[in-house]
Amino acid sequence: MTDRKSFDSPVKLQVGGDKTLRTVKSVEGACEVLIDWPHARRGPFYQSAREVVEAAIAGTATPQQAREAFAALAAHAGVIVDE
Repeated sequence: MTDRKSFDSPVKLQVGGDKTLRTVKSVEGACEVLIDWPHARRGPFYQSAREVVEAAIAGTATPQQAREAFAALAAHAGVIVDE
């Protein structure tokens, strides 16, 4: 059985000064990245992603909705790795 908070497909990011590859597979993983997100880059896309990820943790949004919002933030920030 799959964890109910896992993403259908992971979101791959290049993060940090050394562009480390990070694969985010779940709502909890997205939450960890959001906690570490640079304060100077926390705009509307960040706020939207955070709200949807928190809603998914609370059970009022789906993991797929959280993934979509998180991937939109990563794409907007230019850190998503296309597959």
